[in-house]
Amino acid sequence: MVYGPDGIEQLLAAFSRMRHNLIRKEFERHGLATASHPPILFTLYYEVKGRVASQKELARIIGISAPTAAISIKRMEKAGLLCKTSDASDQRKNLIALTPKGETLVKECVEIFTALDSQTFRGFSAREKEDLKGYYMRMIANLEAAGATPPQRLKKE
Repeated sequence: MVYGPDGIEQLLAAFSRMRHNLIRKEFERHGLATASHPPILFTLYYEVKGRVASQKELARIIGISAPTAAISIKRMEKAGLLCKTSDASDQRKNLIALTPKGETLVKECVEIFTALDSQTFRGFSAREKEDLKGYYMRMIANLEAAGATPPQRLKKE
């Protein structure tokens, strides 16, 4: 394997960094920079029944540490995107939910991601995109086998 500037690892890192920078730039341009960890918002909106979950559940579903989730949730709560309430059945447990502002932000983010993905995959055939998806799934499985924690929806059975 080549670990120089033309190695596949370097290309993957460059792609990831470029995409992240474009997303951040678009978020700032649209006034959406308050979403410090968008996967939390997307998980609540699309994956959690009733759009309410505990901090611990969100961390597990996304595949991040509980402290990372806590910091991001606190920032987004301060920005008015999330709210915390006590669980009626267990007062020690905080439940996290999207606010209307948070739901609006998710919808705006989807528009940004859709436009960026359209640009990213311009000129790719449906077959090429499916092949690429398969490669990513294999790499994720390999990293999981090495001990990495993937988001819950990507964990192998």
